[in-house]
Parts: sequence; structure tokens; C-alpha cells
Amino acid sequence: MKKTEIISIKDGKVQGYIHNEISIFKGISYAEPPIGQLRLNNPVPKKPWDGILDAVNFGPEAPQPYNLNTPQPRPKQSEEECLTLNIWTSATDSEKRPVMVWIHGGAFIYGSSSRPIYNGLHLVQRGNVVVVTINYRLGPFANLYLPGAKANVGMLDQIIALEWVRDNIEYFGGDPDNVTIFGESAGAFSVCALMAMPKAKGLFKRAIAQSGAAHPLSFRKSVLKQSSEFLMNELNLKLDQIEEFQKLPWLDIIKATHRSNRKAALQGMRLSFSPYADGDTIPHHPLKAVREGYAKDVELIIGSNFEEAKFNHLMFPNFKEAKPDDLSKRMVRQLRLTIEKDYDLENIINTYRNSREKNELPAEPQDILDAFNTDNTFRIPAIKFAEAQSKHQKNTYMYIFSWRLPNIYGAMHGLEIGFVFNRFFNVDVPTLPKKSEETETLSKNMMDSWINFAKTGNPNHSRIPNWPSYNIENRSTIILDKEIKIWNDPLKEERELWYGMNTWSRYR
Repeated sequence: MKKTEIISIKDGKVQGYIHNEISIFKGISYAEPPIGQLRLNNPVPKKPWDGILDAVNFGPEAPQPYNLNTPQPRPKQSEEECLTLNIWTSATDSEKRPVMVWIHGGAFIYGSSSRPIYNGLHLVQRGNVVVVTINYRLGPFANLYLPGAKANVGMLDQIIALEWVRDNIEYFGGDPDNVTIFGESAGAFSVCALMAMPKAKGLFKRAIAQSGAAHPLSFRKSVLKQSSEFLMNELNLKLDQIEEFQKLPWLDIIKATHRSNRKAALQGMRLSFSPYADGDTIPHHPLKAVREGYAKDVELIIGSNFEEAKFNHLMFPNFKEAKPDDLSKRMVRQLRLTIEKDYDLENIINTYRNSREKNELPAEPQDILDAFNTDNTFRIPAIKFAEAQSKHQKNTYMYIFSWRLPNIYGAMHGLEIGFVFNRFFNVDVPTLPKKSEETETLSKNMMDSWINFAKTGNPNHSRIPNWPSYNIENRSTIILDKEIKIWNDPLKEERELWYGMNTWSRYR
């Protein structure tokens, strides 16, 4: 292994390794381990160290339950000394390159910056940018609603990581004044939250949110409070016993979280430890904050995948396709979670069926249900967020990723990540796209758009049609597929249907 030169940063000295002429540094701690009294407390910046940090291996992933249905390999370690980041750079010189900071997804429960699909090598090689990937606390270690517990500490981890980038990235050839944050799913949700957080102000210039935005029913304290009560009860602790919670082995908490989830599911509930608007760290719902111009200086790309909800076929092995006789029942179940007034179910189904037939799309019951769930959770929240930001920031862009796997998973949730990082695995896994001329071409076009946006705030380049900025008059949206095209107000009838529902009326 060829080592890099020794880099002196503000906290000490680090040395990584060189692969394909790219300097790589892994497992650099940006904060003190959140253990003991620091569990459920604000992150503390890393103290200086003596000697040379051997930055050749990823740090441990944050404590999390193992999801046996996830096809990606996992690191062997999972412990609380997890607040680390990784860097890919073409040179550690004084040239100031754009910096792209990746925030992983995983429902704020799973995930790690060390997953192979997040390897920044190809982005750096293609665009001469600096790529940073970060870990942050997850699950009940990131958020519990308890007396004495700090709010949104997982989000504050991300801010401390961005402060580390601001203070140190110049030693790795990066420009601290030209930082783009980008993330997928919970990572995109984090991007939207960071745009609304006072402590994140000025730490990034641009943002890319892939398949995750601020749904109006998210960021609710009530959901976190209920989840916290379930978990503490499972641990035989009272809500005010935070010191006892801080002393427990992390694995005991993870096991209790798993048991709590199972018990909650029997009651028709789902536990969540996602960020919430506490009035301080996140003063307001991010959509409200953006509508009021809080992030007016942040340039934005936001979008979703065409068939996000087909991810359910992967996550739930016993998933049964909707049939004509149970489509209504399954849609009602979703509507009760989402809509706060009466709804015309027949009109909803007919609108989706007619829209899909008009656009020559499959219109079987399962196709309608997938489209409905995709819109509810991903596409409509992304549109509303783009609308809100575009009123204050002209460099706001919208996309839909519609390249499909040749099986039931289609253009499912998370599929675009491999194209953004140009990471294709020639293994026989039905949920992973294989390397081919077609996938390589689309990947390079997407990488160039993401890279150009990180450099200039404009994602256009010579190999794609002109990608106009988003506004409510034209609603120009780029369709990322084998054939890239611009579609103004895609699936308009479905969008307008949602706009008439009470869930979204407060944000009209």
C-alpha cells in the first residue's frame, strides 16, 4: 500500500493511502466518542492527538440493528466510537477544489459512510472535487425525547462534521467556502433539515436532496415522544432515568429497540427516532423555514425516483401484490396515515389510472398503489420543497430518475446512488444495476451534472438537454433515463390531486 504524505491538520497529523492516483483518508474522528455522559448529549469536537493517525481503515458504523434484507455488505464493527469521516482527493495541495459532503441514508436507523456504494473515487477522478462521507449517530442514540436529553444530536453530529470540513478541508486540497452537501433518503431528509438549522448557516453553499424531503407529517415531537416511551419501558427505565440509560451497554439498547419495534408493530404503530422541530436546533418545520426564505442563499437540486415504492418488494419478503379487490383497502390504510379529512377514494384511483394510461404507463392495481405511495412519501414532498426554495433562489433544479431495473424493482428507492457514484457491481443481485455501456453513459451524465452543480450552482453540460431551473409556471423537470429529456409538470393530474388534499393544504 502506497501511503500519502503526512498531513498536519488542526487536531494532529494524519496519513492515508493512494489508490489510482487518488489520496484517500478513512476513519478520521471529527468528534469525541459520544459515550457515558456524552450519550444523548451535544457532540464535542475531537481533542488534538499525539503521533500520526493511520487513516487507512473506515471507522466503526454507528450502533444499529442488522437488517437481513439489505443486500449491501456491512462492516464488522458497530460501536459508539462512530463519529468519523472519510476523504477522497486528487491532491493535498493549495488548490481549492469544490467539496462534496455525502450524508448517508437508512431511515435514521441504519447506514454508514463505509458502504461500498458511497466510494468517492470515481467522482473525484471525473471532476477534480474533494468528496467527504460522514457517520452520525442513529436510532435512539441520535434522538430520544427524555428530560435532560438534548434534541436532534444526530443532526448536530452532522453540523460538527461540517464545521470540521470548514476548519480542515483546505489541508486536503478543498475549498471551505465551496461546500455542497448531498444525501439520499434520510440523508436527503437531513439536507433539508440542515437548510433550516441556525447552527448550519454558512457551512455549505449548495445542497442536493435525493429521494427525501420535508413531508408535512414529519418532524413531529409526538411521534418521537411515543417511541421514546416504548423503548424506555422495554428497558425497564422511567423517562427521567437518563443517567441509567447512559450507563447501559449499547448492544442492550439496540436489542431493546428491536423488541420495542416488534411490540409496537402488533399495535399498528411504527417507532421513529427521526429529527423533530424542537424550537431550538430545528426552530421550525424545514418546509416552513424554506418557504419563508431562511435558506435563500442555498442553491438546490432535489428529486426522486420514478418508482420509489417498489423498494417495498425488497424490504418486505412477504409483500403481496395488490389485486383489484384489495387495492381500495390498502390505499385507505395509507390515506388514514396521511389525510386529515374525507377523501374520494374512487376519484383517487381513477385519477391515477387515467394518468398512467394517458402517459402509456402500467396501470395494474399494484402499479397504481406504488405510484400513490411514491407520490405520498417522495415526489410530492420534493415538489413542494422545490416550489418553496425556487421563490427565493433561482438556482433550484428538479429531477426524476426513471432508469429501471429489468425486474419487479423498477426505478426503486436508492437505485440512483450507484449512478451518482459510478459504482456498479457485476454480481448477480437483482437490486443492483450492472456495469454496461448504458449504465456508464447515464452515470457519467449524472456525475457531470452533480459535479458542475457543486462547482458553479448550475448542473448543465453539453451532453444533456438544457436543464432549466424550477419554477411554478413551467415546473421544468429533467428525466434521468437512457434518454434524458425535459418534462414540464410531469404527471400533472396526480400532483394536482395531492394539492387538493388536506395534508398539503397548509403549505399551498
